[in-house]
Amino acid sequence: MIYFLSTFVLLLIAFFVFLNFQFKLLFEPSNKLRILEYHSISVNGFEDQITISKERIIEQFEYLKANNYTTLWLSEVDEFKVKKLPLPPKSVVLTFDDGFADNHTELYPLLVKYNFKAVCFVVLGRIGQQADWGGKFVSENMMMMNKQQLNAIGSRIELGYHTFKHDNYASFSLEEIEKDLQLCQEVIKKEQLSIFPALAYTYGGYHRKKGIRQDKFFQVLEKYGIKYALRIGNRINIFPFKNNYLIQRIDIRGKDSIMDFKKKVILGRKKIF
Repeated sequence: MIYFLSTFVLLLIAFFVFLNFQFKLLFEPSNKLRILEYHSISVNGFEDQITISKERIIEQFEYLKANNYTTLWLSEVDEFKVKKLPLPPKSVVLTFDDGFADNHTELYPLLVKYNFKAVCFVVLGRIGQQADWGGKFVSENMMMMNKQQLNAIGSRIELGYHTFKHDNYASFSLEEIEKDLQLCQEVIKKEQLSIFPALAYTYGGYHRKKGIRQDKFFQVLEKYGIKYALRIGNRINIFPFKNNYLIQRIDIRGKDSIMDFKKKVILGRKKIF
């Protein structure tokens, strides 16, 4: 009996050692960076893959605040990289794709309340317009922030690129990608927007196959001054990044339970194995 009990205890210890080795649950290193991906916030309780209720995101923000997570802009992450400094413990970047108007009306006040920061990736050819790119979770009733709203949120929300009209770069030629980035930069110049040169791939799409074509794709991003590009991936990043154009984000869905959210923040995904 004592033998089996001692064996069980040793196996249990080994299991927790393994978990900590895999996920650093007990000792959080300063080279881990979580980047969470959101889209829209609803005030009527509606939730789907890209829309989260205000009540649920408040619950998530409460968890981050209570557990001492530090929210950063990507420009701040870039400063740590340039200065070769470690990130603050429990660093997290909150990202919101598309630039929906509720990021101004709902998200911004929450960021002020919790003293958080976020990054909003804007569909630059649809500023102040309806979301017209379709899809199961997007309707034309969803409005995008206008120029005044984009400027009004600047104290808490950093802006980035999310293509010109929400096209998937995976289906674009290099020439089409160049044209898209040119159009984005024309809007930025015309509207005098303050945009940090980071791009979130729409639909997580980019030239995935390693080789000459992917190298040329990254060269196009570099040519147009893009410092960082973000995919999905559902993993926690190791900082500094191995590839600045393959930064991974953790997809936060509207119907994720608080337990799902905690697992995603701690592990980078819902499943432990």
